[in-house]
Amino acid sequence: MFKAAIEIAAPPSKIFEFMTDPKHLQSWQPNVVEARPLPPGGLQVGAHVAATVKEYGRRFDVDLLVASMKRNEHIAYRMEAPAVSADVEYQLVQWGSQTLVFSTTAMRPKGFLRSLFPLIQGLINRMLQRKMASRLMLLRAAVESHA
Repeated sequence: MFKAAIEIAAPPSKIFEFMTDPKHLQSWQPNVVEARPLPPGGLQVGAHVAATVKEYGRRFDVDLLVASMKRNEHIAYRMEAPAVSADVEYQLVQWGSQTLVFSTTAMRPKGFLRSLFPLIQGLINRMLQRKMASRLMLLRAAVESHA
């Protein structure tokens, strides 16, 4: 399991709204090539959200199932991609005039990556930890500069 955290100078409601709006997704998740519109009924538990991402020269579709959500406090997804499944959660905690954003990811390799994982686990762990921290820094910059 991987964890990252950051302080953002904005209330949880602004951060949650920003994070869950597909039009802002690319500003803090740069590997997203195309974010699909929210499903009918909007973002809610059980909703599927799709996106196309590009990582390491490969384009592929991901499916995100909203596993749990409490508006302005947390959202958790189950993500399915060709080489990996993951549980991703964001928690937002008001801390004075700041909001602490905690990100947690648990990854499960699939297919060919699963057989290689024991050999390259350390490398993948470092890459994922850097990616999580980078996304939170991008989120902070995007939210704090968004009017």
